[in-house]
Amino acid sequence: MKRKGLFSLGNRIIFYIFNFFIFLTLYFAIASPNLTLGDTPAGNRTTWISVVFLLFLLTISLAIFVNEKLRNVFRYIFIKRALFSSIVIFVLVILLQIIFVELTHPSIGFDAGAIHSALTDTKSRELQAYYSLSTNNINLMLQQHYLAKFFSNSSWLLFDNINLFLVDLSAVFNALIVAVLDRRKISNVLYIQSIWLALFPMILVPYSDTWVLPFVSLYLLSYCIVFHSKFNGILRVFLAISGGSVLSASYFIKPSAIIPFIAIFLVEILYLFKKDDRRKKKYAFIILISSLFFIVSTGITYRYLQNANNSETYMKIDRSRTMPAIHFISMGMAGDGGYNKEDNLAMAARPSKKEKVEYSKRKINQRLARMGIFGYIKFLFHKQNKNSSDGSFAWLIEGHFMSAKVASKGLKAFCSKFCISEWQTFSGF
Repeated sequence: MKRKGLFSLGNRIIFYIFNFFIFLTLYFAIASPNLTLGDTPAGNRTTWISVVFLLFLLTISLAIFVNEKLRNVFRYIFIKRALFSSIVIFVLVILLQIIFVELTHPSIGFDAGAIHSALTDTKSRELQAYYSLSTNNINLMLQQHYLAKFFSNSSWLLFDNINLFLVDLSAVFNALIVAVLDRRKISNVLYIQSIWLALFPMILVPYSDTWVLPFVSLYLLSYCIVFHSKFNGILRVFLAISGGSVLSASYFIKPSAIIPFIAIFLVEILYLFKKDDRRKKKYAFIILISSLFFIVSTGITYRYLQNANNSETYMKIDRSRTMPAIHFISMGMAGDGGYNKEDNLAMAARPSKKEKVEYSKRKINQRLARMGIFGYIKFLFHKQNKNSSDGSFAWLIEGHFMSAKVASKGLKAFCSKFCISEWQTFSGF
């Protein structure tokens, strides 16, 4: 009885924490300056895109509320024919994405720009210094280098299209995850994914934030099939092997990509306290074998990718200058919790790893002492706001991350203006 009570308590805690952060994300998105009518304290002004979008939502909502016939039409299309409608909408959104990328494909600054520049220039001392400090981006740079060689092309358009493919592939994997867990919810996830994809500006930024998405979705899909399906044992063992490889690959693209796996591991430990889990008992042997293959696959792939990164000769770098992980923790406690120029310059100025670690530790202690317990909690809420108020992974707060030549007229001009920070439509995007 105690075991079951512990399981129920843990389950409730997870449920409340999850819903708390989902609510915060929704609140910060709605309260975003991009949707605020009138001038904001941050200096943003209402864009005509925001006004049209809000008026459209209001008009549709009122029409459905007061008109029974229209309400019945919407119910038939989006509820009774939900699967068909959701698939059609999903495909239409992908087509719109393709058109948008084709008409814009701007050049990107910051880290994405450094990766793109390395496709055609490996002799630049600035780039060599960048990769000496940011060795975490070497794997992604090498992937893009191999793709550029394969396609004999290194244009932004090519990598925007690859990036778009990876993002949409992640959405497909997410739909398959729901199909494994509950087929009745497929239409719901397709509706949600369609809204996300239609409003996701990062399809234009071929960087690790988006590049890693299908890897995370794939290892989650592998987990769901191995632990939460009735597929045959051979398929589950195969997916366990591929899931382990994909998990390691995702870590080398974006280290934070393993966070969902850590969450899964902790939840599975919690489920050990659930006595009446008959499904686990029935498939215990297959799950055990699959788990062993998963662990072995993860370790082998990790070792292989680590050796490949350490022995690469494409870009000449000094690995002794690599920024330690604690630097990113320290940087995440300054300003708005995003990129901090002062910390980055300090890393570049300190040649040894020991000096970099000592500097970061000192900064962490200083920042914690300055903010105090309640100040730090307040800062975390502020940081969550900055990270989740739009779909740009906080890139928008850094200014001119996109640049492109804007056509004088036509659809291309209309789309391009959404990518350029000097244009008023940018904030609406």
